[in-house]
Amino acid sequence: MNAQARALDHAEHGMLLAQLALVLAPLARALPYTFSLLLAMLMLWRWLLWRQHAALPSRAMLGVVATMVLAVAGLLVWQAGGQIGRELSVALLGAFVILKLLECRALADATLVTQLCFYLLLGLYLFDQPFWLAIHTVAAAAWILRNWLFLQHPQARGRIAPWPLLGRMVAGALPWALVLFLLFPRLERPLWRLPQSAPSASTGIGDTMSPGSVGRLTPSTQIALRADTGGRALPRGELYWRALVLWQFDGGTWRTVPARQARMRPAPAVPDETAGGAAAGIDYTITLEPTQRQWLFLLDRGQAIGQQADAMVSPDGEFLARTPVGQRLLYRARSAPAAAEAVEPLDPQTRQLALRLPAGNPRARALAAQWAERHPEPADRARAALALFAAAPFAYTLSPPPLGSEQIDGFLFGTRRGFCEHYAGSFVFLMRAAGVPARAVIGYQGGEFNPVGGHYIVRQADAHAWAEIWLENRGWVRVDPTHAVAPGRIERGIDALHDGEIAALREARRPGWLRDVRWGMDGMVHHWHRWVLQYDHRMQLQLLRQAGLGGNLLPVMLASMALLAALAMLPLLLRRRARGGDPVRAVYASFAQMLARHGCVRAPGEGPCDFARRAAAMYPAAADAVQAFTEQYIALRYGNRSAHADKAGASGLRRSLARVRGALRRGAPRADGNESR
Repeated sequence: MNAQARALDHAEHGMLLAQLALVLAPLARALPYTFSLLLAMLMLWRWLLWRQHAALPSRAMLGVVATMVLAVAGLLVWQAGGQIGRELSVALLGAFVILKLLECRALADATLVTQLCFYLLLGLYLFDQPFWLAIHTVAAAAWILRNWLFLQHPQARGRIAPWPLLGRMVAGALPWALVLFLLFPRLERPLWRLPQSAPSASTGIGDTMSPGSVGRLTPSTQIALRADTGGRALPRGELYWRALVLWQFDGGTWRTVPARQARMRPAPAVPDETAGGAAAGIDYTITLEPTQRQWLFLLDRGQAIGQQADAMVSPDGEFLARTPVGQRLLYRARSAPAAAEAVEPLDPQTRQLALRLPAGNPRARALAAQWAERHPEPADRARAALALFAAAPFAYTLSPPPLGSEQIDGFLFGTRRGFCEHYAGSFVFLMRAAGVPARAVIGYQGGEFNPVGGHYIVRQADAHAWAEIWLENRGWVRVDPTHAVAPGRIERGIDALHDGEIAALREARRPGWLRDVRWGMDGMVHHWHRWVLQYDHRMQLQLLRQAGLGGNLLPVMLASMALLAALAMLPLLLRRRARGGDPVRAVYASFAQMLARHGCVRAPGEGPCDFARRAAAMYPAAADAVQAFTEQYIALRYGNRSAHADKAGASGLRRSLARVRGALRRGAPRADGNESR
């Protein structure tokens, strides 16, 4: 009987069904809802058949179902504009594995389903690589291997403990995996990129600013980025994560100037050997969540960025990636105070752009004209505007009243209630009307310092807008008018608000043991991203230099693998030496190990004759060969022996062992799995 044609029993069908459900479960987070529902329906159909001990569907029925699956896939491709993304590709693989399970009758089919489960596990990593997925993958792979063992050797159930066996396999493979992960040469950039599906909706700040555009992000606790500053907690007044500069104002909305971003140049690269303690600046690492946008975030003022970001820099200090950030991006960056920069004159074109205003808002213009007449110095005009915000009854709120057509006048002399975009936009308007070049800037301000991970957690709720004005001999100077109205916004972050919309955010940041647990979990996520997912060529070289091994990856890797191979051979050498040179006992030990691999494990204290009878009952086709080997072993082991006789006898015993091996390959165990006693 061909072992691959062995029919599966009911328990084995259930084992395969549970195994496939465990593998497919994480795919629900990434697949289209239509296909997730289709996979769930197919799995439910298969479960009902198994539950009711019903017959499997015919090939004609499976053909109809497969046609329906392809039709749904074609509809999704048509909706996506003819693109077959990674989500649909993995979904199709999952669907056809389920269909294969619906026609799974023999061991050969079960083997194919088991092997395809490993491919599905790898497919999980095409979307994201969180640390919990690694735990799930290891557990699922161990379960699949355990099931595979019992599928191939059903007689081993109840006789072999699979988990210690798998534990020994993992323990033996772990050093090799660690060496290859740490030392296998990595490229600076990937050779290819995975096909992307249609981009999802963008998250975070946009490229425009109008009343309410920043405030709408405040209730969101979603993480925007994590910033590793080497374990240092920085003053909150320095935590301005700069993104875009807004120049154009049409009376309601501030926008970027595409012509200025078109003058971008390659961004300066951070050197490999960073100087984190340099007095002139700070080095840090950003882990940016997917935004579907091109702009990157750096501490004001950004000086350089790592090559892995593949970024460009604009004349206004904006750092933009060449393609939208569609997946989590880690990059190193360097920032320095504005005083460390060389101040260049403001060119006429930029000055004109920084003073341009639309018509309207006469009251704000008149007030700015008074400041221009009263204060010759631009810095004094800026201080006058900040004094206005601090002295008048302005309020910092997430729920300001609506403004009319004259938004600046309506805010400054009417409602006087607003969020950061209200104050930044009106301040820039006043400065331009007073003859001071000014521009608006959007990004994030603040962040929660995680002492466990030694990094900052910046959320969408930290979205902020501020202003920059041009001062002679100082260049562009940051001015945050929100600080004049609500100093707590800068010192305490968004918690300075008293609106009910951010109660959930304030509750999440409340001190207590839950906060410590949250910090610990976030620290694990951050280090997983940085040291595992983003482990690159630069980190490899840094690791070798710290270990004093130079920068030659290949020789170090080969030497490490040679050492591991030698260590792997050491137990075999020690075992052979422990046998004391008794070749007969060594051959019999190989005989017992071979039978154990086939599911017949020798019990402690079980004699050769009893063991042979049990093995012969389990494998009738190999009974004669097993009996002959055992008789030959007993004669050699317990008869008159000499060194020469042992050598010659062991040679004949090996030939008998080869006949047993051949008989086991040709034969099959008893179908009932019972043993004769």
